[in-house]
Amino acid sequence: MAQISHQTYGPWALVTGGARGLGAEFSNQLAAKGLNIIIVDRLASELTEQAETLRTDFGVEVLPVCLDLAREDCLDVLLAAIGKRSVGLLVNNAGIAKIGHFLPQDSTFLAAQLYVNTRAVLLLTHHFANDMAQHQRGGIIIVSSMAAEVASAFNAHYCATKAYDLKLAEALWDELKPKGVDVLGFMPGPTVSPGYVNEGGDAGGSMVMSAADTVADALHQLGRRPSAAAGRKNRVINFIMTRLLSRAAGIRLVGENIKKNFNVSS
Repeated sequence: MAQISHQTYGPWALVTGGARGLGAEFSNQLAAKGLNIIIVDRLASELTEQAETLRTDFGVEVLPVCLDLAREDCLDVLLAAIGKRSVGLLVNNAGIAKIGHFLPQDSTFLAAQLYVNTRAVLLLTHHFANDMAQHQRGGIIIVSSMAAEVASAFNAHYCATKAYDLKLAEALWDELKPKGVDVLGFMPGPTVSPGYVNEGGDAGGSMVMSAADTVADALHQLGRRPSAAAGRKNRVINFIMTRLLSRAAGIRLVGENIKKNFNVSS
């Protein structure tokens, strides 16, 4: 297990969805460790603001890339922007979440969610893992979700995409370890972020973690294990939901909680 630094996972870290929320916190904490940052996001104004924050607060080099990862050519556009910069740490953080009934959702939105949550993760992981393997060092964090372990009503497509992310990370953890590349499938629970709040989540709930604590735990877990839920409380809940309850009971329980906490109509 290597400590995160410019020497071990640098010189550049690439963070998708890096303009705000967990992505911004990933870029903050990695910049604080001396890594230069490539931040990718489709939110232009927030992206510019975050890039300036990183330069001012941490004195690192920053490359902001305004890009929608739902684009068919997202990898080509990203690689053209990066040029010859060497990425030693990839954080696949970008994701689309939407709480609500499955049937009324627009098929175009569902396809975009699939592309951002899974296709972009696959393409970026495949490309940069090849580069890292050639250098015999590197790290990849794939931000999944506790929803990957126990699916639920009113969150069906998101759960499915995050299950893909988790299993990809766990498999690559073993496959890439001999090549010097650390891989982590990380599962945040409820986290104070714009996405969580905009969906109607209670930012003051007893189980809600701060973005800073969540990211710090992810960086701590990298290189230690194939996957981990964020924080001790979430790890206990994950154990109960996956080991002690039946699959049906777990699905129903999470669905009921989502319906109540996010005010989903019947």
